[in-house]
Amino acid sequence: MRKFLRVGKIISLHGIKGEVKVFPTTDDVKRFDDLKKVYIINDDDFKNDVIDDNLLYEIENVKYFKNTAILKIKNLNTIEESSKLIKSSLYVGRDNAVKLSENEYFVIDLIGLAVVYQNKSFGKVADIMKTKANDVLVIDYNGKEVLVPLVDVYIDKVDFENKNIMLKNLEGLI
Repeated sequence: MRKFLRVGKIISLHGIKGEVKVFPTTDDVKRFDDLKKVYIINDDDFKNDVIDDNLLYEIENVKYFKNTAILKIKNLNTIEESSKLIKSSLYVGRDNAVKLSENEYFVIDLIGLAVVYQNKSFGKVADIMKTKANDVLVIDYNGKEVLVPLVDVYIDKVDFENKNIMLKNLEGLI
């Protein structure tokens, strides 16, 4: 599992005092209310799940506009200083991640897991599709896309130790 989780992406500047507009990549935009510090890094520079502590920034203030968070980062007080961060992503360490309930998972932890059905390989999780009803696994099965709702009816076990998801009862889906 990854040590760092992406919580947002800086999409633009806001105002003239160095604030940045962030598109959240977390389910709850209000999650930023609880963040005191974040790592800000260009995704192209994020390799091997390692982030330099020099990239840790303190958040002074958070406000919201529509579906975005507007952050004031400590010591970034001008447009020029903040403009360098546009298109960068915000990450938190797993220790600062939101606490999940039973049978809740971070999307990044599921992508890439092997999928097993009836004790046979059934491909890998390629993506997670968000729907109003529930999340859906997008499974790459022999070059074909198979969609399986991420609910107890179809999921027997998510096993991070063995890096797989065991499926059950796929009648009507395939």
